[in-house]
Amino acid sequence: MKLRCINIVSQTPEDLIKFYEKVFDASANQLVPGRWELPAGGVTLVFTPTCEKVTVPTDSCGLEFEVEDVDREYARLQAAGVPVGEPPVTYPWQWRAFGVKDREGNNLDFVQFAG
Repeated sequence: MKLRCINIVSQTPEDLIKFYEKVFDASANQLVPGRWELPAGGVTLVFTPTCEKVTVPTDSCGLEFEVEDVDREYARLQAAGVPVGEPPVTYPWQWRAFGVKDREGNNLDFVQFAG
């Protein structure tokens, strides 16, 4: 079994896509009206509109992406204008990471094994 895509709904998907295009340094394609796809490390992020406000709980599931150099990724996102918050930290379980939130409140974590 292989995870193929993750669906993200938004009242303004066009605005949300701009954020993700910066994060992944990639372009989203609108395949049909109301459905955009963006490649993200072997998985496709799919953006679709909703007419309702979607509230994301702070302790909800998030997206985690393993990167080669978490400090370099932090600097790249910061230079691209993505609000990155706190710098990377190394956790006792031997992973170095930092997180960001998209404009809808979804969590994105970027991690690197540091053991």
